[in-house]
Amino acid sequence: MGLLDFLTGGPKKDPVHINDQNFEEEVIKSDIPVLLDAWGPDCPWCLKMVPTIRILAARYDGKVKVVEMNVSEAVRTARRFGIRGTPTILILNKGALVNRFSGYQPEHVLDEYIKNKYL
Repeated sequence: MGLLDFLTGGPKKDPVHINDQNFEEEVIKSDIPVLLDAWGPDCPWCLKMVPTIRILAARYDGKVKVVEMNVSEAVRTARRFGIRGTPTILILNKGALVNRFSGYQPEHVLDEYIKNKYL
């Protein structure tokens, strides 16, 4: 970890971008658990979550798949999971929804959940 990573919370990795067309392949068929960040382009709390999502994507690379979904580009999928507000974090395992978090979530909340359930 370099100094910049240390100062900004650790290494970062872009999450996989999903939409209605690739949801099945990227999420439902995933061999590993999936953390799905459902966000909206006009949502300030969603923007605040971006660094956390990127840190978790790097931290759990290969263990938990971290994906992002702009709800305005994935209307069918958002409706399927009853997403009415953003940000919403969905946790899926073997294609099934196992947990959801509504609203802004600090890094330590998501990190602890992943550690306790999947590592």
